[in-house]
Amino acid sequence: MGFWRKRNRLDFKKKALILFIAVLGLLVVQACASPSQAVPGGQQGATVGINVGQIAPDFTLADLDGNEISLSDFRGKAVFINFWATWCPPCRAEMPEIESVYQDYKDKGAVVIGVDIRETEELVREFIQRGGYHWTFVLDSTGVVAADYNIQAIPTSFFIDREGVIRAVNIGAMTKRAMEDKLAEAMR
Repeated sequence: MGFWRKRNRLDFKKKALILFIAVLGLLVVQACASPSQAVPGGQQGATVGINVGQIAPDFTLADLDGNEISLSDFRGKAVFINFWATWCPPCRAEMPEIESVYQDYKDKGAVVIGVDIRETEELVREFIQRGGYHWTFVLDSTGVVAADYNIQAIPTSFFIDREGVIRAVNIGAMTKRAMEDKLAEAMR
């Protein structure tokens, strides 16, 4: 009887060791396979992500005229990205403030991009024309870019410097002064 117990213990230990090695191997493979994107502009040590200090993920979306617009098109300029929707009261409330900031900074090396989430081109175009807004608007009709940027609430704004590094993130409506402060930080 003692022989079988020892053998069962050895079999269990072998199986546990094999399982441990397999799990450890999977963790190593996963860590090595994590998406590690090359960082543009020689930003050593910076990674692509959605946090302050990280390189903003590039995206390409259609504007209201069907032209493809990429975030990388604006490299060399400070970028203010605002995720919004026409049905969102705080988004609508900050639109005149964003227009004012756009007018004040459009000739100073800054760009404003409004990313509308999951609405039709017709609805967005009507809203923008009625409000008299002039900055760049793109349509995230599937919500993929919003998901990439982990948008949990709107409005959410990202302020990106000339090298593509996120310098500030704001969740919720902003005053003109707050927008200017964050944009100034991105323009340094």
